[in-house]
Amino acid sequence: MRQRRLRSSARLRVWALLPGLLLGGLAPLPASAQAARDGIAPTADTYVVAEAPGTVYGTSAKLAASNWSTPWHSVAYLKFSVPAPPAGQNIASARLEMLYQKTDQQAVVTELRSVADNSWTESMTYPARPAPGPVVATATLPAAGATSIGFDVSATVRAAGTYSFAMTNPSAESATVVHSREAGDLGPRLIVSYTRPTLCGASFAAENGETYQQALAREDSLFGGLKAVRVFYGGLPDPWPGKLNAGKRPMVISFKAAPTAIVAGTHDATMRAWFAAAPRDQDIYWTYYHEPEDNIRNGEFTAAEYRQAWSHLAALADEAANPRLRATLILMGWTVDPASGRDWHDYYPGNTAIDVLAWDVYNYDTTAAKGQYLTPSALLDRTYAVNQAENLPHGVAELGSHIAAGDDGTRRAAWLDQMTAYLSRHGTLWALYFDLDWSTGDYRLRDPAGRAAWTSFCT
Repeated sequence: MRQRRLRSSARLRVWALLPGLLLGGLAPLPASAQAARDGIAPTADTYVVAEAPGTVYGTSAKLAASNWSTPWHSVAYLKFSVPAPPAGQNIASARLEMLYQKTDQQAVVTELRSVADNSWTESMTYPARPAPGPVVATATLPAAGATSIGFDVSATVRAAGTYSFAMTNPSAESATVVHSREAGDLGPRLIVSYTRPTLCGASFAAENGETYQQALAREDSLFGGLKAVRVFYGGLPDPWPGKLNAGKRPMVISFKAAPTAIVAGTHDATMRAWFAAAPRDQDIYWTYYHEPEDNIRNGEFTAAEYRQAWSHLAALADEAANPRLRATLILMGWTVDPASGRDWHDYYPGNTAIDVLAWDVYNYDTTAAKGQYLTPSALLDRTYAVNQAENLPHGVAELGSHIAAGDDGTRRAAWLDQMTAYLSRHGTLWALYFDLDWSTGDYRLRDPAGRAAWTSFCT
């Protein structure tokens, strides 16, 4: 069986995962769950009570956010010190997990608020408490038997630093009571996951008589330096170094040939030589016939022929024994939209032939014509589901949108910011903007806002 060259290295993700067995109610923690919990423990936590303004609760083994008419109103505070991510990685997500100490009369909604002042200590009293800020996450009444409460704080915890939160309870006649850090392994944990940063790049073409190399220099100048480069060939690829010298930057290279000719071995000598001569100090994501869906629909070749050609080429690439050669299937993001009526499996030769599954993702032309930009979730969630199911790294080989009707470019820039943030959080290898004036319209980022957005991503 063909080795999966990229599974363990292309998208390194370090997860701090919470064990599945947690405390329930006031019962003792099962022996199988008594191992040390992963995640970042608080550097301080306490709660304060409005009706006991001078009392210090910093040594208590519980945290309470109470809202009783008796009266008794409390707010819990937690502080975390988040270390710098591992070298070359970014924070992908963060979640605050706490184990219940008491589960009866549980709050319908519990709020987690930001706290700007990190100077508080566990010896603080109610009058000395820092003011709770805006709500950053909420948790609703858990299902029966739930043993923990969690808050997604990914939008808040984006870098190393100190973070303080206040847990408040707007639900009348209820309390959220959890274990504090004084309870040891039962205490709160901030679960942080990391991913390598998504590389910025671009698809481009020579303009106004320039060479391909000059076109790359233009793109570098426009966006502060691309981190990955897209190269297209209408036929078989040119001998190395090909159209341009990208330095040591990753290259996403696509080429074409009739599947029947590939399977017949017509191009074996050419492709063996190309794979053998490929750089061994540079990542080469090679692609056979990107976006084959319309070609197959139009009867140019069949899906079975396409899959067979892919398997043939993958075997030739393996002969080169070059771990920097990475077979990359590129399909349309539209293909996994139910409205397309397509099945992505038709074009998929299997993960024994493919190292990376990438997608061309566009805000649809018809959507832009209506003055709209589709959300990252609408455009990307289905692609991530496919990659996750196949255990393949995710790439975006083309990303683009026309400036939507009625937009001066500022809304497209905001859309780009949202898309790249979403891609980075999900560990996408690279995102390559389609910076071309195409037959369907001009996708290029030449407006000030669009150019600034992509430059910010690149730099």
